[in-house]
Amino acid sequence: MVDFSAAQRVRALPPNFWGAMDREIARLRSEPGPPVIDVSKGNPDLPTPEHIVAAMQRAVADPVNHRYPSSIGRPGVRRAVAKRYRDDHGVEIDPDAQVAIFHGSHEAIMASIIALADPGTNVVLPDPGYPLYLSAADLAEASVVSLPLDAPSFQPRFEALDAVREASVLVLNYPNNPTGALATPETMEGALAFARRTGAAFVHDFAYSSLGFAGRRPLSALEFDRGLDVTVELQTLSKTYSMAGWRFGFAAGNTSVIDAMARYQAHAFSTMFGATQVAATAALDGDQSAAADLVGVYQRRRDLVVAGLRAAGWEVFEPEGTFFVWVRVPGGADAADFARRLREEQRVAVAPGDGFGERGRGFFRIGLVHDDATLAELVERLTAFGAVRASARG
Repeated sequence: MVDFSAAQRVRALPPNFWGAMDREIARLRSEPGPPVIDVSKGNPDLPTPEHIVAAMQRAVADPVNHRYPSSIGRPGVRRAVAKRYRDDHGVEIDPDAQVAIFHGSHEAIMASIIALADPGTNVVLPDPGYPLYLSAADLAEASVVSLPLDAPSFQPRFEALDAVREASVLVLNYPNNPTGALATPETMEGALAFARRTGAAFVHDFAYSSLGFAGRRPLSALEFDRGLDVTVELQTLSKTYSMAGWRFGFAAGNTSVIDAMARYQAHAFSTMFGATQVAATAALDGDQSAAADLVGVYQRRRDLVVAGLRAAGWEVFEPEGTFFVWVRVPGGADAADFARRLREEQRVAVAPGDGFGERGRGFFRIGLVHDDATLAELVERLTAFGAVRASARG
């Protein structure tokens, strides 16, 4: 068998952040011991609302959906995206020219960077930030510029970019993964000012668009760029409607950016199953009460975990949104080694902050994607782990 070498662009990619952890978790689960509690990923545990499932079931049986659909997406789902922006954010979107659909926002992130960044051009990425941003920039062979998000607010420090004169793309993500911070108006205005000064497209990853706590509504970047001059926003149904496995995402905003992303999409991934588009339309255009109820569930889970860990002496940054909790590793320990020991000793899997960038070092992330009883057990195991480590140091 011939041993072929991968192309340089693939060889340059880092190992998949989640793959190694998944293998370790699978190994632990195959061994005797208490159940493994996996809070390393943002994989929602709650079921998709019934009316969306029913719409999908009907659409799957319709022979119309057994043929290739258009790569640009059906008019109904694009109109539903525009309706959500009008109803939720007071922003008018042209569903024909300013919306594109994707197999999840993961694919939309790739499209936004690869379609806009030429080799060697600057792509500005938040640090800490979702690992895929860096992968997309690497595939585009772009030059990565780090934008610091400093504790405790985790808002971007734009003055760190004063020397940057030109850029292809600026990426931000609020509500923020991994920290749980919500954007301030000053953050959105600062992003627009940087984009206009440098010629960058402002790409806002709005994956957690519905998940703001204590009555706070997450800010859409399009509310601040109503002319859609430089901004495109990426969303997914995964979090808002517990539809992670359905793989439906979309982008909305600047016409030229949407055109570039859609052109890339048509070549790289082609079309999306028509029944999935029908279900997405039902989610976006239908009753939003189930999506609103989810916010209460995740806020209750957040309060349980944050209060429990703080009572045990952990330094926790209370999230304002998302379904993640960002925690400092005690004693300045290495986060990857900490996560490994936690898996082995307490059978708890967390995401070490190193995977989210240089400024993620010294932190770990917990996903609130289990029921209350499991999260209570998580707090107990972390409390026991912390007590053991403190005793060992003493």
